[in-house]
Amino acid sequence: MCWNLFVGWENRNRRSCTGIREKPAIFLDFGVQMLNGELRLPGTPSLVFVFYVLVLLPWLALRSTRRLRQNPQLLDDLRVRRRIWRSSIVMLLLLLWMATATGWGFGYSAFRGPADLPGTVSKSLLCLVACLALLFGSSRLRTPQQRRQMFVYRFVPGTGADWVLKIALAVTAGISEEVVYRGVLVQILWYSLGEFWLAIGISAIGFVLAHRQQGLQSMLVILAIALLMQWLVQSTGTLLGAMVVHALYDIIAMVVIARQAARDARRSDARKRSSAR
Repeated sequence: MCWNLFVGWENRNRRSCTGIREKPAIFLDFGVQMLNGELRLPGTPSLVFVFYVLVLLPWLALRSTRRLRQNPQLLDDLRVRRRIWRSSIVMLLLLLWMATATGWGFGYSAFRGPADLPGTVSKSLLCLVACLALLFGSSRLRTPQQRRQMFVYRFVPGTGADWVLKIALAVTAGISEEVVYRGVLVQILWYSLGEFWLAIGISAIGFVLAHRQQGLQSMLVILAIALLMQWLVQSTGTLLGAMVVHALYDIIAMVVIARQAARDARRSDARKRSSAR
C-alpha cells in the first residue's frame, strides 16, 4: 500500500508503488527509485526532516535576523563571532547526520559517485564560474556603505585561527547543505507532491529562507545559486560536484569580501583624513 507522507492516509486506489513519478528526460534519477519494491517509501522520519528544514530552520534564521537588528553591535565582539562559527559547524554536522539517516531510511545514497567524472568536472567548473559571476555582479551593484551593512561583512575573519574556523565552516556547509537541500529534501518533496519542478522550487525557497540574515539582494543571489546547484546535481547524477562547488564558492566569497572590507575601510579612513585637513 502507498502512504501519503503528509496526511498519512492509506491510498484507497491501491496504485502501484514501483516508483516516483517521472521527471523530465533531461534530468537523471540517481537515487530514489522504488524499483520492484527494493527501496522503501519515505515515512515519518521524512516528515520530521521536512518540518525541521522548511519550518524550524527558517524560523531560527528569522529570530537571528531580528536579534541582530535589535543589537547590531553584537558581532563586533570577536568571541561572539567565534562562538557563532563553532555552533554553526555543530548544527550543520547534526543536520548532515539527520539528512543522511533520513535518506538511508528509504534507500537514498547522498554520496554516490559520478558516472561520468570528466563531465561532472566540466559542469562543476561551469557552475562555479556562474556562481562567482553572480557574486561579483552583485558586489558591483552595492555601494561601500551598503557592503559595510551586510551580514557577511561583519563576519570577516581576522586572525589565522579565524580563517581556519571559517574554512571549516565553508566545507561543512558545502557538504551538509547540498545533501539536505539538493538531495534528500528534493527527493522527499518530489515523491510526496508528485511534481519535480515544485519540489525544486520549495527546496530552493527553503534554502533562501535559511539565509535570510544576509538581506533581500543577497537572498536573490542565493536563490539563483540554489537553482544552479540543483541543475548541477540533476545533470551529473551526483551531489559530490555540488559539494565541492559550494565549498569553493563560500571560501572564494569569503576572501573577496575580506578584501573588499579592507579596501572600503582604507578608502573611508582616507576620506576622513582628507576632510579633517
